[in-house]
Amino acid sequence: MLDILRLRVLAAIAEHGSVTQAARRLNYSQPAVSHHLARLEAATGARLVQRGRDRTARRPGPRQRMSRRDPSGARPAPPDKPPR
Repeated sequence: MLDILRLRVLAAIAEHGSVTQAARRLNYSQPAVSHHLARLEAATGARLVQRGRDRTARRPGPRQRMSRRDPSGARPAPPDKPPR
């Protein structure tokens, strides 16, 4: 089950562009925000943000979101094409 607090942390990261800025806006420590993000990523099995060189958090592009892997390392099967 997804925790609403962790979803709010993710929304703050997306809105403010970095873990540090999200922590300041939420009045949390940066390690607490990183912890919530890590737990949410573990719960979903997907990387939800990428950290850049300038330490800003960016959401992965569509290709990265769509290429999630299960714990065994296998890729999901491609969707069936609809008949023409």
